Formats: sequence, C-alpha cells, structure tokens
Amino acid sequence: MSPDSSHLHFMDATSAPSPKHQLPQPRKQPVQARSRALVDAIAEACLRILEKEGEDALTVNRIAEVSGATVGSIYQYFPHKESMIAAVYERILDQESSQLYEMREQLKGLPLQAILRQVFANMIRVELRLHGLSQGFHMRYSTALHLGQWHAPRGSTQEFINTTWLPLLQMHASEVQTDTPELAAYLLGKGLREIIHSAVQDVPELARGDAFLDMLVAMAMSCVQTKTRP
Repeated sequence: MSPDSSHLHFMDATSAPSPKHQLPQPRKQPVQARSRALVDAIAEACLRILEKEGEDALTVNRIAEVSGATVGSIYQYFPHKESMIAAVYERILDQESSQLYEMREQLKGLPLQAILRQVFANMIRVELRLHGLSQGFHMRYSTALHLGQWHAPRGSTQEFINTTWLPLLQMHASEVQTDTPELAAYLLGKGLREIIHSAVQDVPELARGDAFLDMLVAMAMSCVQTKTRP
C-alpha cells in the first residue's frame, strides 16, 4: 500500500536506546558522595585537558595529575579513554540541555524567523564546541550527541519532530504557508541539523561565519513558505 502523500512517515525504531546509552559506558556508576566527587573530578580534568591541551594530551597519567586521582581509581570507573570522553560529553550536553529549555522560554512571542535564527545559532555553537573537544568522537557518535533529543527516553526522529518542530510551526501558523507542515518540520528538525553537523565536520571555519547562519535561516523559511504544486 502506497503511503498517503499528505503525511510524512518516519522509519525510526522506537525501541532504540536513549542517546546517553549509545555512548561508551563507565565500568560502574559511583554510588557514595565521595565516589561521585571523584568521578566528577576525573571528568572535569578530562574537559580541562581537552580544552587547553588537546586530545593527544589526554592520557591516564595526565588525567591523574590534573584531577588528583590515582591511576587505579581512574581505571576503577573508566575502562578506556573513550568512556572518559563520553563522561565529558554527557556533562556538557546535560548543561546545554538545561540552557536550551531556558532559551525556549525566552523565545516565546518572537516571530518565527527570529526564533529559527536563535535556534540555529545555538545548534551551531554547540556542534562546534563538541567538535572542538574530539573530532573523532564527535563523528563516531553524532547520532547520540543530539542536543534536542538528549533527554528523550527512547528518542525517535518521529517523536522529536512531532513534539518540537511541528508544534512550533503550528504555533506560528500565520507565518507558515505550506501544504505539508509535517515535511517542513522534518526538514527543519532533521535536514538542517544534518547540514549543520556536516558543515562543522567538513568546513568548521565557514560554519562559524554569519553567512552560514543566514543561509540556514533562508533555507528554513523557504521550507515553511512554499506552497506545493497542485
């Protein structure tokens, strides 16, 4: 049976693990306050090293030196380097996710184009930050490192689009001129996110420029203000 052309159908499996669980996992989770403080110190040391010295400097001995933890304590919780980097990214995305909710409140009442500009600017900033810490990790786990879906328990593309981008277009119905809002929402939430991610990977110097943001906003507005042919 052919799909109804008036609706967009998504093929994501709703049983996919949450984004956090797609990343390399620690050997065990800290339980007591003292052990949680130790793991936090290790993760903070990893972040400082990545930001100031680069990924090549991220060795267990260097982490021990910066964090004050012993090498044995580090390996007690983290089996390998990837799991340590994952802990850093998890903390960053937890922080960015909280800020994203605050930003959404601040955007209420603005015109759609202004909202899109700020949302895309934030997406670019976050992607550049994640890319700058570890280009390889950012590339390998790009699906999991999705800010908008970070706290989704079993985030699928369909759920993400239907609970974020589609309601946004519906709230700004007077500014939207398209016969296929589901498709427009998909292109905004999925397609343009992929463009941002690819640009940050391939041409980060261009992704930092105003021209890139201007073009993204123009593409987004063309998606929501285009009537389909009869």
